[in-house]
Amino acid sequence: MSNIASARRVMDITGIISGSLGRAVLTGAHARARGRGRIGESVVAALPGAIERLGPAFVKFAQIASTRHDTLPPRVCSALSRLHSAVTPIRADVMRDVVAAAYDGRPQDTFDQIETEPIGSGSIACVYRATLVDGTPVALKVRRPDIEELVHCDVALIQGVIELLARIPALRAVPLSEMGRAVGAAVVGQLDFAAEAANLDVLGASFSRLEAVTVPPVVAAASRPGCLVMGLLDLRHGSAMAELPVRRRELLARQTLQAVFDMLFRSGVVHCDLHPGNLVLTGSGGIGIIDAGFVCRVPVHVRRQLALFFLNFGFRNGPNCAQAVIGSAAAVSLDADLAGFEAAMCEVVNRYGGVPAREFDLIAFSVGLFDAQQRHGIYASSEFVFPLLSLLMVEGLVRRLDPELDFQALARPVVYRVAADLAVPVAGSVGSGVGAGAGR
Repeated sequence: MSNIASARRVMDITGIISGSLGRAVLTGAHARARGRGRIGESVVAALPGAIERLGPAFVKFAQIASTRHDTLPPRVCSALSRLHSAVTPIRADVMRDVVAAAYDGRPQDTFDQIETEPIGSGSIACVYRATLVDGTPVALKVRRPDIEELVHCDVALIQGVIELLARIPALRAVPLSEMGRAVGAAVVGQLDFAAEAANLDVLGASFSRLEAVTVPPVVAAASRPGCLVMGLLDLRHGSAMAELPVRRRELLARQTLQAVFDMLFRSGVVHCDLHPGNLVLTGSGGIGIIDAGFVCRVPVHVRRQLALFFLNFGFRNGPNCAQAVIGSAAAVSLDADLAGFEAAMCEVVNRYGGVPAREFDLIAFSVGLFDAQQRHGIYASSEFVFPLLSLLMVEGLVRRLDPELDFQALARPVVYRVAADLAVPVAGSVGSGVGAGAGR
């Protein structure tokens, strides 16, 4: 994008922000004057609408940023999480033009039919039912037109603002730059359909032993840059889960969780966008995992710390859990209270570690974990947080399928095997303090 175009884009962004948030400030001031609210509440409530008007890069950035409860205030995360819902789809005539251009003007050589009403609509792409010329039903994912340059420009602008914020003295200890780079890479990565196809192949291979979990296969021969063709899953409405036999629901819950643990600890290729729209019920009574655009590859050293954390969590070894968090942290503040953090971690681990399934609240545990970090100057890396996000996102589905499922018991054998492979020390064999991790 040229300098002139970039300058115009900055003016557009400034106009949207000043208009939307300016109105929110005035609304908040009026509410405060009447004793019925605060300015901050109005501004936070206006964020989702303003961000959607800013465009796809901002929407994706906000969706991913909404998961960083360790860095952003809870009410901001809650407001941004509303942006996970569907956005306005591509116009039918525009979609047809995009597909025609991708297939050199002859999409009929590849497709017998393409429906114009999307079955999924996101900020980067829309998905349509289609039929190949050989009669095979497929899902066709079409990238929005003229989006690449805009996304790259907006990501660069957002990262520039984040870099400036990171220089503010009060924010220097917060790893804003690291979060900005990680989120920016995730946003830009969703433009790359070849990478998404590779992600689907890896996830499909990883879950092949799980009979109830399905990843749509990529139809590489029919795919083009900007158009990804996949096997079409026969989907059922989510409410149909309640009609499944109890044993089937229990199997789905167990295998969904096993799939997440496999990603976290074995392959290190983690689907980080497992909201209800991407975790679906298939016609055969299985779980389908779709849309692998936002995938995090977790390096071995972070997987080792994750395994160390979960292994010691089950044994209620708070000091070792604290060491695992520090060992994977993006930053440890110079004035971090390591002793206070260890004490806080011991409190969290003693409260939630090794408890019966009925008493274990994954979300409450995660909030306690992030709060302990934030209060004591420990800032988790995106490579540590994004994988945990997958676990948090599936909890609601798993609980609906099988309220009695013991998350920790199911994780234990997986973690033991990974601990042996990665030479992770078992509980009690690591030093009892966090001093070893403090020198990172």
